[in-house]
Amino acid sequence: MSLMEPLLAIQDLGIHMLTYEGRARVINGVRLTIHKGETVALVGETGCGKSITAKAILGLLPPNAETVSGSIMFKGRDLLRLPEEDLHGIRGSQIAMIFQDPSTALNPVFTVGEQLTDVVLWQGARRATRGRRVTGAVRQRCLEILRLVRIPDPEGTLGRYPVELSGGMRQRVLIALALVGRPELLIADELGTALDVSVQDQILLEVRELVRTGGLSVLYITHNLGVARLVSDRIYVMYGGEIAEVAPAAEVFRRQLHPYSQGLLAAVPRLTGRMGEGIEGRIPDYVNPPPACRFEPRCPFRMEICSLNRPLLLEAEPGRWVACHFHGSREESG
Repeated sequence: MSLMEPLLAIQDLGIHMLTYEGRARVINGVRLTIHKGETVALVGETGCGKSITAKAILGLLPPNAETVSGSIMFKGRDLLRLPEEDLHGIRGSQIAMIFQDPSTALNPVFTVGEQLTDVVLWQGARRATRGRRVTGAVRQRCLEILRLVRIPDPEGTLGRYPVELSGGMRQRVLIALALVGRPELLIADELGTALDVSVQDQILLEVRELVRTGGLSVLYITHNLGVARLVSDRIYVMYGGEIAEVAPAAEVFRRQLHPYSQGLLAAVPRLTGRMGEGIEGRIPDYVNPPPACRFEPRCPFRMEICSLNRPLLLEAEPGRWVACHFHGSREESG
């Protein structure tokens, strides 16, 4: 990893959820870094803890969640220990999130223009704006951001309700809402997953271009390895609330070090028509997870040590980190 100080650094993050069944240890010592201008993908099965990690960054965890360890450093400040008012000032203006379902993330009773205007008036220094007066500058900013995400009719779209737009247009409006405050870090949760393949590809290419031209840093949350390969510089593979492997995107697809990463790639359907092999079993019970390696019950290469000692995320070779007893290591990941 770069010697430069990262824009975002998550260290030893632990999150528990209080449930009827007991205390669920859903995030267990997660470590992740993103540098300025870098695009990182966090991949894994549904339920492995990707979205919870993303919500922790913005302080949007549900009421039954408890952060038990770790830090989330953003530009030298620990987001976990900031007062709510300070965190409010960071959301949207410095860190923004694109939620995965545009049909539920947009308010159906307000027009696109009203929702964009609310964001512009609320963020940062704009809070000083008296009342809800919409100035020409505010309207121009809304039109500017709609043009940026290639909405065909920006003027007309301002007066439309979300239900009047197609799925692809609603997704673009969500991106506009996230970008209107000019954030430094963008979190995209399963971007375009509810859209057809052609529209999803267009959306991903639009965001990729915005990253290139605007100098954004992006954290993609996805279970789609094809998306991760297309958009990311580095990939974090997550399993059972832990990071299993970290590597440059191209290296993950060239050769996987962790058995779980190998299983994810093997599960992808082939162009030959053959179905992917899949991974036997299911993600662990977070109330009673395996005591050492959380992947051990599903791992085809498990050894005795895998049920006794938790593997640490260590550097197995230059630029690559893996949490697996199969691989030697030289130094602990930073």
